[in-house]
Amino acid sequence: MSATSGSGLVYDKRFLAHDTGVEDKVNMREGSFQVSPEVHPSAFTIIRRTKEFLDGAELTARMIPIPARAASEDELLMCHTREYIVGIRELSYQGVTGPLTASWGEIDEDTVLSPGSFDAAVYAAGGAMNAVQAVLDGTVRNAYALLRPPGHHATHNQALGFCLFNNVALVAQYARRVLGLERIMIVDWDVHHGNGTQDAFYADPGILFVSLHQHDWFPPSGGNLDQVGIDAGRGYTVNIPLPPGTGDVGYLAAFEQIIVPIGTLYRPQLVLVSAGQDASWLDPLAQMMMTMDGYRNLTRCLLEFSENICAGRLLMCHEGGYSAPYVPYCTAAIVEALVGVDLGIVDLYATSNELLRCQTIFSQETQQALLTARKWHQHWWKI
Repeated sequence: MSATSGSGLVYDKRFLAHDTGVEDKVNMREGSFQVSPEVHPSAFTIIRRTKEFLDGAELTARMIPIPARAASEDELLMCHTREYIVGIRELSYQGVTGPLTASWGEIDEDTVLSPGSFDAAVYAAGGAMNAVQAVLDGTVRNAYALLRPPGHHATHNQALGFCLFNNVALVAQYARRVLGLERIMIVDWDVHHGNGTQDAFYADPGILFVSLHQHDWFPPSGGNLDQVGIDAGRGYTVNIPLPPGTGDVGYLAAFEQIIVPIGTLYRPQLVLVSAGQDASWLDPLAQMMMTMDGYRNLTRCLLEFSENICAGRLLMCHEGGYSAPYVPYCTAAIVEALVGVDLGIVDLYATSNELLRCQTIFSQETQQALLTARKWHQHWWKI
């Protein structure tokens, strides 16, 4: 496999050491009781299953392995405070979880820390940095980083929404400060708004941050149209809130009508993707109705865009996705597109009427949301 055509893959068993445990306690207004345990929504088994799926489909064998490494403290400081890093390290080793507020920052009630969480998080960040290095030096054409824990909700001093360190923001800073890039585009298709990434670059025209997400979902008040950046960064934050039930057609329309035209005007030197597969129709934490074919088509769209604009430099960093049965299917479809193959993987519920509906729906509500977003962003971009 030649470097110019090869796709890279980042994965490390250390990622699985971030153990979010089980949920088995029911709280009452007075007291509580136990029920049979179910795994936490952000379970390590989802990433493990996804890697097994890539292996079984022989996709891993078609990719160039990119080793993970521990990000240094100086590298983490590109997006996080030293006090926050120390606090997360100490609490992880103790196995303390949120909610917690300290002088150095916060951990929200949904974010679980285990003794292996800190090491998993620094290896995820370092692995993503190794991936962008490989993309930019030509070792690989593009890459998928199958990371855990996710990162796009993490701010400089807050662990939020299952996220500890902001992988994609750290990669963007690494690509600029270490590798010398000046313009980077981040596309966040996770169903939840990438508030931490937005915060990191809100006044920064060197990063074009684009997020499409379920409207008014998580975090509260995150990703509204009027959040466009400040000062020199005004217009370089592009939020596209979408209604429940948007589906494959609506997501692709958002790319074709808004994201690609804006990106073409911006002309980034690198495209990064916060790839959360939690907009799928089987995800328990959202209602957006995407399918594996939808993710395949979004990836093909970004591949064509990056080929035209930045010599194919594209790195996808895994974020959310909470359907243990379906995340592997969606991720495999993305990787198939990156590698340039179609191995004939049959969708999990290939004959269901619901799947066909997800693939074909394009509601009036979605069309209006896209029209509204496009008109709004025309204040800053001639699209």
